[in-house]
Amino acid sequence: MNNSFNTVKFTLKRYVILKKDPKIVNNYTDNLEEKIVELSLRLKGKNKELEDAIELNNLTFKKLIHNLKNPVGVAFSFSEMILEGLQNYTPDKLERHIEIIKNSSEFSLNLLNSFAEFHRYQSTDLKLYFATQNFSKVLLEILENFKKKANEKGISIQTHLPKNDIEYNFDKTELTKAISNVLDNAIRYSPENTAIQISVFENKNEINVIIADQGIGIEENHLPFIFNDFFVVNTYSNDTKKCIGLGLPITKRILAMHNGTITTESQIGKGSIFTITLPKES
Repeated sequence: MNNSFNTVKFTLKRYVILKKDPKIVNNYTDNLEEKIVELSLRLKGKNKELEDAIELNNLTFKKLIHNLKNPVGVAFSFSEMILEGLQNYTPDKLERHIEIIKNSSEFSLNLLNSFAEFHRYQSTDLKLYFATQNFSKVLLEILENFKKKANEKGISIQTHLPKNDIEYNFDKTELTKAISNVLDNAIRYSPENTAIQISVFENKNEINVIIADQGIGIEENHLPFIFNDFFVVNTYSNDTKKCIGLGLPITKRILAMHNGTITTESQIGKGSIFTITLPKES
């Protein structure tokens, strides 16, 4: 899909450059229309395939369709506007409208990919691969993966870890995803030049991972719903990527597969604290 966007964008730029030459502008106009139609049909096909493949009486699927309608509709509307009035478009207007189509389409595809991943965790056939390994090392690897993203916002990640390594029986891939989802949210909803604290405590019965940020916080009446499918707390993040609302539900399911839990405390304007509890085997 990205190749299609790049092709459309390249064709647009060539059209803008050569717009004053009447001998070749028609060729580029036809080419651009063809690419936009192709892109629109691919998006429409994705949406139609999804509607045909799912049972609409399922609430989760209904939410998915609802969330897809707006971005797909936006992409179609602006595609039609370009196709119907291309000759009258200024270069700046063309650039803006193709960017809107691109962003709407990318969100739709990200939503589909996230839903496919989410659906995988609802499958009874999903198998986890448990192994006793160094939990402390895996946690440090996760933090290293987010260092660049945090640095871009001037966010300091502060750690408070036990001196001795923690050995724990877990699925590395899945638990990495669960913790990463929480940390990603913490960075996404934290203002620039703040701090995120990661604390780990271990006793004979369990491991606690506490992720505390200085972000925008969550309203008290929203807290009971943040682990619901497609629930988005707010859109006040400075992150340019629109939140889909499946990260925390996926995290909760992964932790449940480890017999673990996740809880949240939050205050508006002060930040949120997520506590992950992982019981040890007896």
